Amino acid sequence: MKNDLCGDPGLSNLREDALLADLEIRCRADLASARDQAARRSAVRVTVRAADVVDRARVLAELRTSELSRTHLLGIADRPVMVGSLFQLTFAREDLDHAPALAVCDRCTMLGDESFEVRFRTVQEIDAGAAPGGRVS
Repeated sequence: MKNDLCGDPGLSNLREDALLADLEIRCRADLASARDQAARRSAVRVTVRAADVVDRARVLAELRTSELSRTHLLGIADRPVMVGSLFQLTFAREDLDHAPALAVCDRCTMLGDESFEVRFRTVQEIDAGAAPGGRVS
């Protein structure tokens, strides 16, 4: 049977239907994955400390997040942090009830003398739905 759309007589309607169904499943899975990775606007206070045991007691920066996803967070810090370094992020319990997380800084941009936009990629996933009072939206 000749297919009018592509001119390939080898494709039958059954094969076309199977290919279309496969494409639909793949697109749906990609869309669900993209939605899961989408960042949510948030206002969570975070304390940034070095990840190593020796320097963990010293606070390196305080920040307030502007976006939070399962694997990333973006926020404004009061001091710069070293890009590529590993940090321990501690969340304010009243903003986000989550255990401290390890994260790598991917970006640090100076906005002003005491204002830096920082982006962290977390090692473990963050449960953004654990914010009491609906602060993460």
